[in-house]
Amino acid sequence: MTSSDRPEDRNSETDQRLRSLSRRVDRLEYAQISPQEFSRAFDRVYDEIDALEDTVNARLDQLNVRFDQLETEVGELNRKFDIVMQYITGQGDANQQ
Repeated sequence: MTSSDRPEDRNSETDQRLRSLSRRVDRLEYAQISPQEFSRAFDRVYDEIDALEDTVNARLDQLNVRFDQLETEVGELNRKFDIVMQYITGQGDANQQ
């Protein structure tokens, strides 16, 4: 994971971008700009939001895969534990698996 992936860095970057957007909105109150420029500014904001959503969704997909792997591993451990407990308690034939 790179340093820009750290939550503090991402929050700082987000705060910086929001302050920048706030300054731009403040300037809008004092100057006239074309609707196209205004639209482009918000298009960039929406593009950033979409990129962040894509990043979050990709990370969630990775987590889901890892949880599926862990579930499989826990299931295998449970099966092995059952075999060991059957052997210890004498409830199963030691040669069966």
